[in-house]
Amino acid sequence: MLFSQQGKLAAKLFTVSASLVAALFSGLAQADYRLNFQDPVTGVARDIYDLHMLIFWICVAIFVGVFSVMFYSIFKHRKSKNYEPSTFSHSTSVEIIWTIIPFLILVGMAVPATKVLIKMEDTTKSDLTVKITGYQWKWGYEYMDGSDISFYSTLSTPRTQIDQFNRSTATEIGENYLLETDKAMIVPSGRKVRALITANDVIHAWWIPAFGTKKDAIPGYINELWFNVDEGAEGVYRGNCAELCGKDHAYMPIVVQVVTGVEFDKWVAGGGQFDAQGFAKIDTASTQEQFAGVISEEASEASPVEKSETPNQELEMAFAESVVEAVVPTASAADAAMSIEDLSQKGESIYGAHCAACHQVTGAGLPGIFPAITGSSVATGPINAHVKMILNGKPGTAMAAFRNQLNDEEVAAVITYQRNALGNSVGDSVQAADIAAQR
Repeated sequence: MLFSQQGKLAAKLFTVSASLVAALFSGLAQADYRLNFQDPVTGVARDIYDLHMLIFWICVAIFVGVFSVMFYSIFKHRKSKNYEPSTFSHSTSVEIIWTIIPFLILVGMAVPATKVLIKMEDTTKSDLTVKITGYQWKWGYEYMDGSDISFYSTLSTPRTQIDQFNRSTATEIGENYLLETDKAMIVPSGRKVRALITANDVIHAWWIPAFGTKKDAIPGYINELWFNVDEGAEGVYRGNCAELCGKDHAYMPIVVQVVTGVEFDKWVAGGGQFDAQGFAKIDTASTQEQFAGVISEEASEASPVEKSETPNQELEMAFAESVVEAVVPTASAADAAMSIEDLSQKGESIYGAHCAACHQVTGAGLPGIFPAITGSSVATGPINAHVKMILNGKPGTAMAAFRNQLNDEEVAAVITYQRNALGNSVGDSVQAADIAAQR
């Protein structure tokens, strides 16, 4: 009877183990399954990987050696062999050996580790400096080499993907769930980038695994790190805040887009403008060819005198004007009044990215912690007071100032949305020009 129960238990354990092994090694589980670091794309990341593998194999050798001796001793001196045990109490030779060998092993690991640490901390001779500031719960980037480019990078995963408990509004999780932002940090490949890391509120940590970089962002203190992405390794790299920083710690990803040096220089020359996908690239060659075709067509229709007076400068001027128009909105476009519907539509996405973490998607807030937008005296009261609250925040509370985080049109859009959605129906709106006047 006892044997039967043990047999049944063994059968159950075998079935469960077999199921787990099958799931682990199935094609589905293997799709995104890996046991090691991300593929390194910087020299430091490769050094870290090599150091990791060196210490790993040292640990494997120690494991094999120690357990081989242990199992041999157990087998050789088992009770059935009637082996006579030794009676010595200690051995000076053994004690010396097991002191010297670990010491040599530690030195063998410390030397290459020290070299890597020294290399990681060497931020001298950088080609580009970027100040990175952590906020609850977003990242701010400021390019420090005279380009006057700065922006905030916020989670862009829709709240309908995050709030899976609400089945009526939940949508399918995307490919880059919680690892996507509205704007990416843009850096060139083949150039040494120095990052100054700090924080505005609590401790955060900036971490890109493929770069081999991770550094705490501490309020009132500046840390440094650097990376130099290999030429030919251009692409998008993702990371996370790696320091528990509050309620939405999981919702402040890091996205870095690495481009060629030529593309980066064009981006800087264009004022660091972004398109809907996060990075606006101007294809110089194709644009020049396009305008060359237009000008040559116009020149072919012109009179001989006009043809002779069409210099190459016309091509250059047309191309320059196209670039300016691409990166600098015209005055009429910037000053054009937007309808309540258009402002609310744009404001909904801004609210989801900047406000919903505290005030919730529905505007109900968290009682006793974050006030509700629905029915609030600010969102339904005088619109000028609402504008001042968004621009300046509320000192002594978690309400941050968005004066430097959002542009005039974005502020106008989110205010209009809050006043005409989330259970509010004030019926008024504010324009970008009104926001500019109150800054």
